[in-house]
Formats: sequence, C-alpha cells, structure tokens
Amino acid sequence: MPSHTLLCLASGLLAGLAAAQLPQPAPQAASPQVLRAVYLERLEVKLAEGSEAELRDGRLVSRSGVDLSSVARWFAQADAQPLVTAVPRAQLDAWHAHACSVLPEHNRPGHLGLWFKLVAGDAATAERLRQQLAAEPMVEHVYHEPVLYPASAPFVTGGDLPPTTPSFTSLQLSHAPSPLGHGVRQVAGILGARGQGVGMRMIENGWVWDHEDLCQVVQANVIGAMPPMIMPDSNHGIAGASITFGDRNAYGVTGVADEVDVLLTGINVNGGYANAMAITLANSQPGDVSMIVIMILVPSLGPGTWLPLEFLQSSFDATLTATANGLHVVLPAGNGNRSLDDPALLGRFDRNFRDSGSIIVGASEAGLLQKASFSNFGSRVDAHSWGDQVYACGYGTIFFGNNDLRQSYTASGTGTSSATPHIAGVVAALQGAARRQLGQALSNQQILDLLHTVGPTTPDVIGRRPDLLAMMQQLGIVDGLLVQEPDVMLGDTIVADLDGPPNSLAALFGSFATADIPLGFNRNIHLDLLAYSPLGSYVLVNGAAQYTLPVPNNAALHGADIYFQAVRLSPGQPLHVTNSCQVTIL
Repeated sequence: MPSHTLLCLASGLLAGLAAAQLPQPAPQAASPQVLRAVYLERLEVKLAEGSEAELRDGRLVSRSGVDLSSVARWFAQADAQPLVTAVPRAQLDAWHAHACSVLPEHNRPGHLGLWFKLVAGDAATAERLRQQLAAEPMVEHVYHEPVLYPASAPFVTGGDLPPTTPSFTSLQLSHAPSPLGHGVRQVAGILGARGQGVGMRMIENGWVWDHEDLCQVVQANVIGAMPPMIMPDSNHGIAGASITFGDRNAYGVTGVADEVDVLLTGINVNGGYANAMAITLANSQPGDVSMIVIMILVPSLGPGTWLPLEFLQSSFDATLTATANGLHVVLPAGNGNRSLDDPALLGRFDRNFRDSGSIIVGASEAGLLQKASFSNFGSRVDAHSWGDQVYACGYGTIFFGNNDLRQSYTASGTGTSSATPHIAGVVAALQGAARRQLGQALSNQQILDLLHTVGPTTPDVIGRRPDLLAMMQQLGIVDGLLVQEPDVMLGDTIVADLDGPPNSLAALFGSFATADIPLGFNRNIHLDLLAYSPLGSYVLVNGAAQYTLPVPNNAALHGADIYFQAVRLSPGQPLHVTNSCQVTIL
C-alpha cells in the first residue's frame, strides 16, 4: 500500500477519537519470641463430618440429633462462635456439597460450617480447653488461632499527583521476555491479556488508599469490614497490588494484568483467613483469581519456620472449598528457606496426601533462575518469580512526592511477597486472554499444567518461571498478530507484526471499539464492524509483514486504546481470522 494512503487511513482512524520496597525476607536471626505465632487465648476447633453441629443462642447443638453434649460443656466455658460468619450456613452447605461432587473422596475439604472459634478469658484457660477438646472423639482438629503475617519481615531502612512522578516501567525487568522475565510486555498487546473481565480478589491486612497509580484500591472496592491503614501492613498491601494490577499510564509502574476487576478483603478485621475467603468466594465467579500474600510462623518446628497458610487445616479447608467452587487461589510458599517436603511437616504439602488446588509461589533471585536464599521450596511449589529488585508502589524509597503515601514507590520489592503477585497476574492474564481469544475459560488444572510445563527451569525445586508468550502460543491464543509495544507515547509509532504461511495474503483492520461477533470463522471478530477501518493489505512473502502507524502528538489521544485484528488467506485454506491486539496511547 502506498505510504501516503497508509498515512491517510491512520490519520482518519486517530482523528475519530479526538471528537517487597516490599519488606525484606524474614531474617533467620529474628527471634521467634518476638513474633507471636498464635493467639494464646483463642482456639480453632473442627467437629466431625456428619455431626451437623451449629451454635444456637450460644449453645452447641446438632441439626440431625447427634449427641454433642460432651463437647458442648467445653464450648460453654469460652465465647464460642462460628469460624465463618460472613455467609449463611446454607451457602456453606452448598459449597461443601459442590466440592464433594467434583473432588475425589480422599481429597475433600472439611465443611466450613463445622469450624468454630473459642475465645477464652486467658491463655491458661484456652490451653486447658485445647487439651480437653483434643480428647473428644467428635473433635477432629483443635489448635490455637495463628497470627497471620505478610510474606515478608518489617521494612528496614488516579492521576499523577504533583510533583510529576517518573515512569519506572522500563525498569520493571520482571516484565521482560523470558527467561529474564515473564514476557508481560510481549503479550500485554493481546486483547484480553491485561485480565479484562477477570475478577481479582485480594485478601490482605491493609492497603494505602487512593494511591495515584492504583485507581481500584479505594474503599468503595472493599467487601467485608473496612481494614484500617496501619504501617507496615498498608505498604505491603499496596506494593503487592501494584505488581499485579498497577494502572497503565505514563508514570509509576504498570501491573501484570492491569485491567482486572478488583475487590479487596481485610483478613484480620474479618476474623481470619477462613471467614475472609468465604467473603471472597461469595463475591466471585468461577475463573476469578484470589491472591493472598500472607504466611504463618510455626516455631515449634524450629526458629524461622515460616510456612504457607494452608499448613493449618482450617485454611486448607477454606482454600479447597474455594478452588473446588471455581476460584484460582494464589499463595506464597513463605520465606523460611525450608523444604515443604520435610517429613516434619506431616505431609501437608504432599499432593498425594492432600491438595488444596492452590497455586503456591516461590521466589527467585531477581532475573537469575535460582532460588532466593529465603524462599521455601519443594515439590508443592508450582511456579516462581522475582523475589527482589522489584519496582512497586509504597514505602517511598525511590520516589516519595511531598512525603505523600499516595505517591510513594520502591525499587526494592522482595520476598515471596513480590513473587506471588506476579504469578497472580500471570494467571489473570492467561484467563483473560483465553476467554477473549478462544471463547473459553481455563480450568484450574489447565493453568497448573501450563505452570508446570512451560517456562525456563531452575536447578532448585521452586517450579518454573512462567513464560506468558510461550503459554499463549501453546494454547493458540497468539495466532498471527503481535504488537511490538502495548503502550505508545504521543509522537511515537505503533508497530504490528503479522505472520503466517509464506506467500499468504493478509489484511489488517483497526478500530477504537471492540465487539465479539461470531461469523463462523475460526474465531470471533473482535472489532466493532460499525466503526472499523482497513489499515493495509500484505503478501507475507517470507511468512511475515510489518505495519507501522505514526501517532500524532495530540493531547486528546491520551489514554486512547486502539484495537487491531487481521484476516489471512492461504491457497486451498479457508479464511483465517488472527488474534486481536490492543495498544494504549499514553
């Protein structure tokens, strides 16, 4: 196509629009006496399946007439309450019934309605009750309620707010092509790969509200009780959020999947993990992603034994209930430098013994394919990502405009706290792209299979580092069209690469609006047929061609999205519709 014609088409198309630092990993020198592992006055108690236990007016009874009087006498000596209060018992019944219908008998969650919390007047009374309850045949589990910690240790020294914030996106090397990064920038131009239409459910202790680079981290997106803004928890929360879904703009950082739909749940203000997960599950759809960057301390297994949440049975039951009901749950492996295959952990991370369906994430040394010194490891770890040198919001170590937390950034994100949000974003990107490009959602097992088989390996037992481009090529999501940069500044040039069989013919189209129109081809048309423009036709002489579109230096184009899709015709083959792409003008 003559260059002047191409420029006219481009001008017409563009003119149409104008009208963790995350905290450092837990040092082994930290004394376990300083950090509480459990609340000594609180117990979590699980009664036997089939007991049909519930509390009525503070009394423990059975809905089916099972004799619970022996257990009830101990419950009466403390303030007893259901562990999960966020949803009605009927909903817990339904979740449990569905989980049992889709899971094998040997790997089913305990009914969340049979978990209770007992709060005693003091630690001695709680310990006495623990021992007495442990001797009861109707009690399956009883232990002190754990203290939940961010997967890191204490920090050691909606519009760009003034002063102007620099852009750090070119320094987000975890977004670089594999094996250095996850190939985030390579696939962010695939329509759907920014997580569009996927719910992101983040369970944390707190966040910095109204940060300039996280338009969705606002109190209006909180479900459940409102968490207070307390440091360092709020810095930890905003850092993890920014790694996963930081806004796409000309300043700060950009998340792996910045177009997910976000809801936030405070873990401590909602009574702990099981209840927070129930709130999350009640506000989710199958295929949504839940990210929990929290770990627990188990000093009875040795100093510095930081473990994944699901070491404890109530957390495991809550997680398996969620995954069996369609939620993808992403959790950190923890920062204890410990093998999760250690026999001292009682097989709780052995998939042959029990499997929650969660995605457990280890940490590697920045761009190196080797385990970070602090990261837990083992066969249960599904994937790994950068565990240090991660750019994120919060803390204010590289930029702290006017000492305003809403304009704070770090270059030193570390721990499984920085690795886990990356993988949560990878899962959302895969799910969003599969829904948009293939017209189908990915199951939890499909995503686990991709994590286990695609991406560079490491000699350490922390899984693979996911390669998003290779994953999407394997799924058939990427099929003939890629843009070189998903974000283009005013005055720069959009570059799109087409590929296919040598000497096939291709035609490229663009639009400022999307659609999802089935016309009987190999995939749907994703451009608005009432507002699209033809941009060029090509002979793929060597199996490839390139399209360029200069972007006018017009401020009215700030934030615009342009969508592309091509069709291809090869001798003896039906018309082939390529994947669609998206470019944002910053």
